[in-house]
Amino acid sequence: MIVIARRYGQLGNRLWLYAHMIAAATEYGVTVANPSFAEYADLFPSTRNDLWCRYPMVSEPDQTPRQQAAPSRRTRDWLAQGVYLSAKTLYTLRLRNYPANVLRIKGDQSYDLGSDAFRELATSGRPVMALGWQFRSESLLAKHAAAVRHHFHLGPEHGEPVGECLYQTRQSSDVVIGIHIRQGDYATFLDGRYYYEVRDYVATMREVQAQLSPRRVTFLVCTNVPYHESDFAGLDVQFGPGVALQDMYALAETDMIIGPPSTFTMWASFYGGAPLAMMKRCDDKIEVESVAPELFQSNPSSTKYQIVQGKLSELSASELADVFGFRPPSERFSSEAKSFESNS
Repeated sequence: MIVIARRYGQLGNRLWLYAHMIAAATEYGVTVANPSFAEYADLFPSTRNDLWCRYPMVSEPDQTPRQQAAPSRRTRDWLAQGVYLSAKTLYTLRLRNYPANVLRIKGDQSYDLGSDAFRELATSGRPVMALGWQFRSESLLAKHAAAVRHHFHLGPEHGEPVGECLYQTRQSSDVVIGIHIRQGDYATFLDGRYYYEVRDYVATMREVQAQLSPRRVTFLVCTNVPYHESDFAGLDVQFGPGVALQDMYALAETDMIIGPPSTFTMWASFYGGAPLAMMKRCDDKIEVESVAPELFQSNPSSTKYQIVQGKLSELSASELADVFGFRPPSERFSSEAKSFESNS
């Protein structure tokens, strides 16, 4: 069993770490337990009723997930804290191989989940307790992407608002561009490096609209701050559902995503296959054709484009490592894996 023993960041960060661990667990035929997912466990059918947030999903005998009582938030927090303190204590006392294998990485350190060393630990029969955020294997994530996506599918309480939002957005549009306006916490994150004014996003949207002309472009705007429709005068704009998870999955269903560096949009891009263009500066020029060449097909349809080629982002590997603590794959998944159901 692989145990994620510490919390790191918000939803996007948690999903990325969990996803890589799931990919490794699938490869090695072991289980992942993620009690540190406590705050977000109730968002997904696969985790809401399991105190340990395990993969593969575990149900009690003779009960469906809906029939089980969901653990309380207090119970989840107690467990998460207990697991963290246990792992930290074992590491401090140098009991790092018994009764569990404790792996701890700090800061910009990274650990390859695809390595022979990790394979041996994961299949040793003793739990692997992971303390750190940069546990990664891009190749395993690409290989087992379908299993990861299946684990994080939405229930109807979140999926239906996302579907309704996209249905309304696509009614009179040839192309839907997702815009992630992140302010709020970004005013202080990295001293405001990626905090942009709404007018900066609007300028980018106008440039993108001009590049895609004469196609009918609708912008799906998702933001973590109040907005004014007048800020987007002259643009065809729809707004996301307004709930963080629903906004994330609505962006996943667009034809292209634009926003500042964030694991929020990285997850949306991974989950939905939408190409991602990151604004590293407020005046970044987005070249749509280089990011999403399929949008320039001679006969575009108003359905979601399954674009899975090209760079994950325009950030350099060092920039990504500095800001988000992971190295991007050299290219987006070339094709979707066979469906999870057909392989299970």
